[in-house]
Amino acid sequence: MLQYGPLKADGVLQPVSGKALPVLRGEVLRIVQEEGEQCVDFNAFNLHDYKEYLGVSNTRSRNAFRVTKGDIIWSVSSRDRPMFLILEIAETCRTDLLGGRCRASLFDRRGYGLHTNCQDTLSAAIGEYDLTPDDVHDSLNFWMNTEWDSVGRYFTLKNTGRKGDYVDLLATIDTLSVAATCGSGDVGWTSNFSLKPIRVQVFGCF
Repeated sequence: MLQYGPLKADGVLQPVSGKALPVLRGEVLRIVQEEGEQCVDFNAFNLHDYKEYLGVSNTRSRNAFRVTKGDIIWSVSSRDRPMFLILEIAETCRTDLLGGRCRASLFDRRGYGLHTNCQDTLSAAIGEYDLTPDDVHDSLNFWMNTEWDSVGRYFTLKNTGRKGDYVDLLATIDTLSVAATCGSGDVGWTSNFSLKPIRVQVFGCF
C-alpha cells in the first residue's frame, strides 16, 4: 500500500447517499468497500470553476471503455485537462464509462414507480455547494461490472467487489469530488440486489 500524507477526511456513506468533498491538487481520494459488492457513482468538478467537470467520453476516448491503475481521468473535452491519476485500484473493481447514471424515469418506465437513483443522490450531494440537478454529469462508475454484446448493447454482471477493496485517486487539480452509493443495486446485479455503505477518505499531500 502506498503511503500518503495525513488523513484529512474520513466518513461512511450509508446506502443511497453521497458526499461532495474538496480534494486539492496533490491530495488523494480513497473510496473503500465497507461490506463489498456496492457500485459507486463518481462525479467531479473543478473546485474553482464548476463548468469544468469530469469528462466521461473524453476519458473513455483517451483510455478505453474501462479505466484502471495508471490511467488518467480527464476533464470535459472543452477543457481537456487531467483531473485525477488512478494510483491504486483493487483487482475486483470493474470500472464503467458506459452506463452514465440511473435516474427516476428509468425505474418508472420499468414499473418500479418512485425509486432511489443516482441522479437524485448526486443532486443532493452537490446542492451543498450551490450546484443544481442540471450540473450532475455522467458518472465514472466504480465496481460496476458491465459487458457488451456483439451489437454493442451493454449489460451488467454480478458485482465482484469485496470488503476492504479500494480505489485511490490522486487529484491533479483542485476538485470537488462526489461519490455516491448507487441506488439501483436492490433491483439488479449492479450491487447484487442489495444496498450497502462505502467509505470515503481524503489524504493530504505526500
